[in-house]
This record gives sequence, C-alpha cells and structure tokens, in this order.
Amino acid sequence: MSYIIGVSSGWWGVARSDELLGLSSKIGSTATYGVNFVQVDFESIAEFQEPDVIKEIGKLLTTLQIDWGMHGEIGENLALESALEVVWKRSHRRLHQYLDTIYYRFFVEDKEGKLRNYLPKYIAFHASNLPTISMVVERYRYAGHITVDFNGNVNWLLFFEDEDPELREAKKRAKKWFFESELVYLLIARESGVAFMSLEEVKRRVLERAIEKKRIELGKTGSLTQEELEQIIRSLTPEDIENTAWEYFEEISSLRFARGAITYEEISYLLVARYLFEARDSRKEPLWRAFFKDKNWEDIQKETKIDFFDKEKMEIRLPDDIVALVASRYIIGHLWGKNKEEFIVETRKTYGTNDQNFIKFLEKTPIEKLHELGIRIVFENPEIARAGEEGLHRLCRASDIFRLVKTIDNLYREAYGEKTRPYPLIGMVFDQEHYLHNNMDPLKEIEGLREVMEDLKEKDAGRFIYVFHVSAPKPYHPAHEPIDIGSEAQYWIYKYAYELRKLGFGKGSNVGIIVFERGGARGGQMPIQFVGQSAAALRIVVEYLEKEVDPEKLPMEFYGVDSKEILSFERQLNIVREHHFDPLRGLLRVPEERFTFLGKKVIEKGKSPEEWKKEELR
Repeated sequence: MSYIIGVSSGWWGVARSDELLGLSSKIGSTATYGVNFVQVDFESIAEFQEPDVIKEIGKLLTTLQIDWGMHGEIGENLALESALEVVWKRSHRRLHQYLDTIYYRFFVEDKEGKLRNYLPKYIAFHASNLPTISMVVERYRYAGHITVDFNGNVNWLLFFEDEDPELREAKKRAKKWFFESELVYLLIARESGVAFMSLEEVKRRVLERAIEKKRIELGKTGSLTQEELEQIIRSLTPEDIENTAWEYFEEISSLRFARGAITYEEISYLLVARYLFEARDSRKEPLWRAFFKDKNWEDIQKETKIDFFDKEKMEIRLPDDIVALVASRYIIGHLWGKNKEEFIVETRKTYGTNDQNFIKFLEKTPIEKLHELGIRIVFENPEIARAGEEGLHRLCRASDIFRLVKTIDNLYREAYGEKTRPYPLIGMVFDQEHYLHNNMDPLKEIEGLREVMEDLKEKDAGRFIYVFHVSAPKPYHPAHEPIDIGSEAQYWIYKYAYELRKLGFGKGSNVGIIVFERGGARGGQMPIQFVGQSAAALRIVVEYLEKEVDPEKLPMEFYGVDSKEILSFERQLNIVREHHFDPLRGLLRVPEERFTFLGKKVIEKGKSPEEWKKEELR
C-alpha cells in the first residue's frame, strides 16, 4: 500500500484529556479510530521516563497492529535556525536528547533486541520556531544576546580562520568584504557601548587608533607635528586600517562580552550569508547554489530591490530568501555537530550506565546517530506563533524546506557513499493548514516545489515528502477541524494530495503517511466520533488517489453516494420520478390515476389497486 492513514494523538497540555496521560496512553487512545498509524505529540522528552513505557508501546503496537511516529516539541527549545547562543545550545541539547534517549530505551535497555522493531518511523520538528529577524521589534527583543556561528562557537574572529584549505580562502574573502563594505564599522558602533552617531565617526576613531599604533611603531614620542601626522597617514595601508578595525572590535567585545562576540543576530546572519556566497563553488557548502543557482550577491540585491546594508541608516535588511538560506545552514550545523561536553556528561549522569556502545553513541553527530538508528527527521512547515506574523518564520516555504532536505541528503550520501540508507534520513512534512493560516496558498507551495525539483534536477520529490498533515482546511490556528465525508474539506484534501502525488508523494515505492491532526470536537462529540469520521473520509481519499482520478472528475461515490446503497443516486431519482405529480393530487377535476392500469378481470377477481401498490416494491 502506497499510503498509510494515521491520526495525531494530541497534546495533554492542550486537551487535558485522561487518555493522553503518557506515551502508551496516547498510542492506545487511537485503538478505535480505524487507523493503522499514530503520530504521538510530545510534550517533553521526559515522557520517555515513564516506567516500562517502551514495553507498553511494544505491546500496544503488536496488539493493535499499528506503527507510530513522533512529533517533537514546538518553540525555542527546538529553534534550530537561531544564531542566539542560549537558543542554539538549548536546541542542540534537545536534538541530541531525542536521539540519545531513543537509543538508550530501544537498544541499551533491551538486551534481547525485541523492542528495536518498534522504533518510531520518524521524528517531526518544525523547520522554524522563530519569526524572521528582519522585523525591528524582534531584533530589539533579542538584542544583547550573544550569537554563535552555525557550529555553536561564540568567537566570530575564529570563524574566519578555518583550517580547511577548501574553505579558508572563502572565509578570507568574506572577512575582506565585511571590512570593505564598512560593516565592521557598524559592528564596532553596535558593540562598543559608545554612542556613535554615524559610520564616519567610527571610521575617524579607527583612523586615530591606527595613527597611534603607527606612531608607537616608529618610536615617536610627544606631540606630532602636522607634517609628521600627514606622513604617518600617508604611510598607512588599507591593511593597516583593516587590522586596526578588527583589533578594535576584538578589544571592545572582550571587555563587554567575550572575545569576538557579536550580539546582533542580523549581523551574524548577514556574515554567514556572505560566507556561503564566497564558498558557493565548494562541495562542502552547496546551499547558495541550491537557493540561487548562478546568481551573485549583487543580483539578489537588484532583484529584491533591497540593500542588505544601509550605511546611511546603519541598518541591515535581510530578504526572506537570504534568511531562509542562513537558517538552513544553521540547521545543517546542528545535524553535523557533536554534542557539547557538558551535555554529554549530563546524559551519562541521567542514565547512569557504562555501556560502551551507548558512550560511543553519545560522541556522534545527529546525522551519524540517525544513520545508526535508521529513523528519519522530517521538517514541517511551521505554524503561526502570533497573529500578525503570518508567513514571517525564517524557514516557511515548501520550496525552501525542500532545498534544505535535498542538500542534506546530498551531503549525507557524499559522506557515507555505499553505506547510505536506501531512503533519505531527512525528509519533510507538508501541512496544508499551517500554510493557510500563514496566509499562503498550499497549491502555490506545491507549484513552488515543482519548480525547485527542476532546478535541483530531482525527479522524485516523494522520496523526501514523507508525511502529509491534514484536517478541514481552515485559516485558523490551530483549528484541526474534522473531515466530513462528502464535504468540501474532503475534496480539497484530495486536491492537495493529488498534486503532491504528481511530485511522487506515495507513488511507486514511496510511502506516504497521511495524518489527520486531532483537534477539538463538535458539540460534545467523543474522539471516536469525529476522528473516526475523518479517518473514513481519508480512506475514500486514498482509494481514489491510488487510481489517480482527476479532482474535477471524481464520481459521486467519492462523496459518499454509492449506487449499491440505500441512499444511492439512482434509487433516490426513481423515488422522485414516482412522486413528481404528488403536488397536483386533489387539484385536478379529471379522475386520478394513482395506480396506473389494472385489467377488468383482475378487479373482478377481487384484486384491489391498493394491494397491487403494496406488491410493487416486493
């Protein structure tokens, strides 16, 4: 079967329902829903600490003959796209916690190896959990937080000193551009704590420091004559000014925060974007080509009509494409980054085991851990956080998420060669309701996917589009309304799925998991009622999806009208025809012929028209 119908468990923190108290309860609550897959919505990684939880999960999956997946937490605990140190570390810790806990529960505790068959099929994370940094209110809400590069390092001066010869020159060019574009002066103005009124004022201060440095080098003491001053200024090279500017930044950052620290996230994002542009020809940094193909830096500024750095206003403006590019690089940084030593120590203390395989596992990167576990992470287009922020998440569009997962798959396959898993370790979730309440048209997002497939020369996007989240398509968060058989909601879900199938979703050898996300009930309905109805509607959707029936040519059976049943169209039409003269009864002056015609001999033998009428439908 190319499609699996599932339902989400829902969050106990939202529904406050007894059947959602614990992982095994969440799985068991779906027993009567008529589905064969459950997506367990996690409140916290601590849910794995429930006594005997994995054994209970195994029993339920065996008894109910279903599979399961995981939906990770939402919010800053898993904001993998953030450059803020506190958010980056918290998110990195959490990502490793999910994978380490799964390994411990399913591999270390299970000495017999029986529970490994019950691993979740995927872990779903939102691709973005923070609004874009181009909004001024967000910029200043987070101002003052130390940022890190995509590897989690605070010192941005070290970021430019890459030991990899393939990337070293790209970073040198990025650093050179940072100076020549005068962004280093903005950095000094922002980080110094001095009230500079313009970039020119900063440049004068840097020049004064360069002159003083040269004076000391020349061994001149006391006040300089005008001629000596002019001579020193003429002797200064652009490299002298550049080195002085960076030394000034190093000094002020060391005094205020930490050596090389940047406390404005938009500056960090712009710096990483420039580096990705400079490294665009390296196989190790393919993101720029994935997003912009052969376009250069100036092309993007010209297309968007946005100067990334406004010198006059001393502001940085980042278009959404650049933000999505850098957000993707931060996510890749997490996947290829080992856990911090302090968090590894924390995990070992939590489980108190000396199992050598587990200790080795803790030292691996998330992509290595996923490879060993054989499970996937799927990135879902985010839900709206607050009203008024529709579409502002850093990584929101289906096309951008696809660029991310495709790039990760290429990097993974290049690293592992023939040892790669037969399926991508990183996939995506298409959530049609999330697009709607983000003021986006799901059909246009699917069309955007099609265009990106052509750009990246990918013929089968179904390898990556693993999960389709559905509910009645409403532009509210979070509506998660039931799907009625024969409703417009059922039609639109079919239409979205049909277009996704054209891209490969659930087609051929690809498995497509269609998950109804449980929301509230109607008028006091029990979950078995509104979830069961939605599952029944999805079974009809899948039936016609596999037949690849055009959405505009769906038969009446799709809408629940079956010619074999009592409410069939044909039967109802015959009844209408039989009674179509009823409104005229009693209004005509000619004899009424209610019983068609009976022969004289029949009537003489005592057969009345009323009896004949009763026998008509025998």
